[in-house]
Amino acid sequence: MSIETRHRKIIDGYKLEETELNIRRHELETKANGHQIPVVWDSAIDYNVFDKQGNKWIDMTSGIFAANAGHSNPKIKEAIQNQLDKNLIFAYQYITEIRQQFVEKLLDSSPDHFDKTILMSTGSEVTDVAYKLIKLWAKKNNKKYIVTFNGSYHGRVLGSALVCGSKEAASWSSVVDDDVIFIDFPIDQAAEFDPSMLPPADQIAAFFLETYQGWAAWMYPPQYIQALYKFARDNGALVCFDEVQAGFYRMGEMYGYMTYGENIKPDLICLGKGISSSLPMAAVVGTEEVIDVDLGANLSGTHAGNALGSAACLANLEVLTDEQFQKDLKQRVAAFEERSLKLLKYDCVTAVNARGMIVGIVFDTTERTNKIVFDCVERGVLPVCTFRESIKLGPPLTIPVDAIHDAFGVIEECIQRNQ
Repeated sequence: MSIETRHRKIIDGYKLEETELNIRRHELETKANGHQIPVVWDSAIDYNVFDKQGNKWIDMTSGIFAANAGHSNPKIKEAIQNQLDKNLIFAYQYITEIRQQFVEKLLDSSPDHFDKTILMSTGSEVTDVAYKLIKLWAKKNNKKYIVTFNGSYHGRVLGSALVCGSKEAASWSSVVDDDVIFIDFPIDQAAEFDPSMLPPADQIAAFFLETYQGWAAWMYPPQYIQALYKFARDNGALVCFDEVQAGFYRMGEMYGYMTYGENIKPDLICLGKGISSSLPMAAVVGTEEVIDVDLGANLSGTHAGNALGSAACLANLEVLTDEQFQKDLKQRVAAFEERSLKLLKYDCVTAVNARGMIVGIVFDTTERTNKIVFDCVERGVLPVCTFRESIKLGPPLTIPVDAIHDAFGVIEECIQRNQ
């Protein structure tokens, strides 16, 4: 039986299963590049994904929280094409006008206490750079420890892996940083920040935090993050937020950490994914004291700040900061959060973590979660499958309100089918 609404379409007889392309991929590429639902993308426009068979999904993933301004956004495409027509794609670390325009727009769009940025290409690179900056700053200021959280995720290169989830995250390297201290994430919203579990306060160099814990979008309790921030400031420690998933209005504000209070002013933030809504770009933004802590650190890359990516990022910021876009976003956020929280009425749903246009829906078992995900895909809704007991939803910020309701209607139907 076929399915068709204004926002999605599934052809008669469609079944979610491995395709020839999926099988061929596993023959040609490493199987260690992560699991994914076997949907073969042919094109993606705004909040929809299409395959060659005529199926059309409501994309509740944004290509893993990257297409904040929508897939194939016309203004971003135009900016990329205009830059291509100038016959300047990348220029290593030489100065280009478009790079300068993007950097100025990025800093102008950021809170005033930020002074400078370092451009890179991926989220893993910028968290790695942040780790290096903190270590250099710690050495200069006679500090030692970096405090981070069990279960966190900050990337796949060595520096980011050393502050990632647990001491075992970088076990492949035989490198262990004994100065990285892991503490439990405060899932309980009544949790209080407890300094007694930390090393000596005057030896703490930095707190390294995900803005929300990625696998289920767990948010920090407001009283916890406020107490942590005050402790850091009282004891001269840096605060670094990994905003790779949370930035660029994903949580309703320019940067997700801003939802925890106007007084929160981190020393560093790590940006990626939604920074361009298209091409691989990333950045560390911070105070001059930390960004320029060691002028011999040589923090650059061949394609970092490339002209094509800079054009995309500049256009992306112009789209996201547009006054009408911001008005529309408030309506979309209200609908998204409301429909998310309604899922708590189902007995198999143990938690709903929603803020802005991101939600983690936690179920009682991984088996049930996966069944719900696969059912959603076969009905025209594409969620993020964590292959754990959670589903994450983070559609493009351009998704219309009625498409939000359509998608959540499908999700509720699939929950009911699998209770």
